[in-house]
Amino acid sequence: MKKTARLVHLIHNPNAGEGEYSKDHIISLIEEHGYKCAYSTSKELMLERIDPATDFIAIAGGDGTIRRTIMNLLDQKLKYKRPIALLPFGTANNIATSLGIPQNNVSNISSWTNGHLKKYDVGQITGNAKTAYFIEAFGFGIFTRLMNDLKETDTSGIKTPEQEFAFALKEALRIAQTYEPVSYNLNMDGQQLTGRALWIEVMNISSLGPRLTLSLDADPGDGYFDVVVVNEEERPQLEKYISDKCASKNPVFPFKSIRAKKLQVEWAGKDVHIDDEIFEASGPAKFDVFLLDSLIEIVTAH
Repeated sequence: MKKTARLVHLIHNPNAGEGEYSKDHIISLIEEHGYKCAYSTSKELMLERIDPATDFIAIAGGDGTIRRTIMNLLDQKLKYKRPIALLPFGTANNIATSLGIPQNNVSNISSWTNGHLKKYDVGQITGNAKTAYFIEAFGFGIFTRLMNDLKETDTSGIKTPEQEFAFALKEALRIAQTYEPVSYNLNMDGQQLTGRALWIEVMNISSLGPRLTLSLDADPGDGYFDVVVVNEEERPQLEKYISDKCASKNPVFPFKSIRAKKLQVEWAGKDVHIDDEIFEASGPAKFDVFLLDSLIEIVTAH
């Protein structure tokens, strides 16, 4: 008896580019590997259209497309939950990189047949009359300011990812040199830290932004966050790290992360981000952060 082909539902960001990133090319590659392929764009993202027989969801796009799809699943209370395969077509692809997923389409899709289902944690944030979720990082200070400044800057002259990274790192160095430290209180599984910080990140993956690897050991499926704190007196070390990144030296982030499952953060400033979105904080705020263990499954090669 002929084996029935497994059904993949492809969610594709049509702005990811042409050629190897085009709809027709991706569908063709998936079907060449023995799958049936249903399709929708990331703009539609209507998960209720997913056939109940679907084996897994493939997301073709960058970190933002992956996040929007997972947030949509959470909004639907995981009613349409399936294992997720990633086709990383973004600029940084921090999520796929943290999971060791190859960017070569052929080798990536080939690995799905015997792929491993990797558990993936999700962060939940409560505070300021709002509940939100993150899959990459929740943070305060310098990186949020960088996000905001880049959004307000005309980058139409930037043509390549390399130019984009170089520009972002240059801006990050400028901000690191001038950012006004902010008072904070941080409780991590009962461990208390207080002081004035330039930067705090609650990491679920190892890197963010222009491939800034803040915690080499961060694993989104290990049941822990990796929390990074850069205090005001540590500004010189941070400046050197970013300066070395600007010079393509591949430095190691000089601040050790702290593993935690549950946090409470009080931040006296306004620069707060949740993944790739800037949170509109009006001043001093308090957030409770919880880890939702193994909420999602990602298809990985090992």
